[in-house]
Amino acid sequence: MKALTPAARGVLVAIAVLLSVSWALTAFALLPGEATNGSATVGAGLAVTAFLLGVRHAFDADHIAAIDNTSRKLTDDGRDPSSVGLWFALGHSTVVVATVGLVTAGVGVLTSQLDSADSPLSLITGAWGPTMSSVFLLAVAAVNIAILVRLVRRRGDQRAVGARGHGGGPVSLLLARMTSPLDAPWKLFVVGLLFGLGFDTASTIAVLVLAGGAGAALPWQAALAVPLLFAAGMAACDGMNSIVTARIYAWSVERPEQRRRYNIALMSISITVALVVGLVGLCGVLVDVIGVPWPAARAVAGIDLDLFGFVIVAVLILAGATSWALSRRPRRGTVLAP
Repeated sequence: MKALTPAARGVLVAIAVLLSVSWALTAFALLPGEATNGSATVGAGLAVTAFLLGVRHAFDADHIAAIDNTSRKLTDDGRDPSSVGLWFALGHSTVVVATVGLVTAGVGVLTSQLDSADSPLSLITGAWGPTMSSVFLLAVAAVNIAILVRLVRRRGDQRAVGARGHGGGPVSLLLARMTSPLDAPWKLFVVGLLFGLGFDTASTIAVLVLAGGAGAALPWQAALAVPLLFAAGMAACDGMNSIVTARIYAWSVERPEQRRRYNIALMSISITVALVVGLVGLCGVLVDVIGVPWPAARAVAGIDLDLFGFVIVAVLILAGATSWALSRRPRRGTVLAP
């Protein structure tokens, strides 16, 4: 396997900085001279909980599927997608940090809206989050299906693998236009922001901060450190995920004639994951929000995806291990040195 790309090294540096800053802010807020009435113990518990919530949230199926399928699309466009996961996590975390900042500042209207599951804000954002993620995943999966079809039909033709390839029917042109703005990793910041506007994650962290402040006088620095720790945990895992995914896809598209079957299998898995997660989310909106009576939609909406993200990561790790093992094998005709 090749050395890390400049983008991948930049992601690692950014993760290290984010982890250092968030934990340093937490330590500063919880110095003995600053903590009173047991707030150090409460704050430490909040810090660890928030960080672990960020790590857990990074393994959500929609996160993994979005990063995986976008990485495939950007790789096919000839771009390095190593920073896709970091940008996505930063966009998603922006909503969390902003929401907790407003709650900490005492914006009572927002606090009451987040506390009530029947509030207008909760109802609107509850539909927005899964709708946005489902539509995005289904659109990117459709583009990758078009890429897969070209790959299967035209053996060894690297130009046929590209989503930007000329030709194709009206559906291919429509799909290309739909995802043409997604031509750089930093644009996943916007996608993550739109995912985050579902406010489900922001509400969880905001309630966590409120609960911590209810039992003890929580310093405002510690309250603001909570969402930063959440962001650090999510960015670390999503960032590492995109680095691994980028390396797997970069290896798979090299020498397309020899690695064609591996590439097809890997793409098929990614597309299947995006379709499953997108359909489950969309059916959930149809059943829970719109109230459609279709039995099939209810059955799909009832599928539990809580552990699906971990399954996807396990498959990616297996794919990475396979590519590493295959890369260690000498090519045909190569004579190993004694």
